[in-house]
Amino acid sequence: MINKLRQYLGLSDTPDDDEEELGVPLAAAVLLLEVAWADHEIEPGEIDTIATVLKSEYRLDQTTLDDLMVQARELHRESTGLFPFTRVLVEGSTREERLAVLEHLWRLAKLDGRNHRYEEHSIRKVVDLLYLNHSDFIAAKRAASEA
Repeated sequence: MINKLRQYLGLSDTPDDDEEELGVPLAAAVLLLEVAWADHEIEPGEIDTIATVLKSEYRLDQTTLDDLMVQARELHRESTGLFPFTRVLVEGSTREERLAVLEHLWRLAKLDGRNHRYEEHSIRKVVDLLYLNHSDFIAAKRAASEA
């Protein structure tokens, strides 16, 4: 599974071009799925929101997006932690891009109009792993509430 994960995230020794490009978007997709799954139920609206975010943030065509969503769901189902995914984001994106992911995590958590403590807990873990701070956590939460 480790080799499969490394390959999906674009970290294998001999990555294929498409896998290399999907590293950051795939990692972001898994984190979004983690927040959606925090209440142990992924709603169709959450999947639609995740797909919309990924398509617009990473400028993906529909075929690539569909493939990425299948891979992300499989990785999320098989994963035992968030570190491999956050590491890809830390190494492959800027602080501003990681802040954008954080804001999208909050928007997804607030999609149903409720504050669920498990979703907040998941986001709090991700903030630390993305090397962001508590003020970033609060600012993203506020921005998502205002949106």
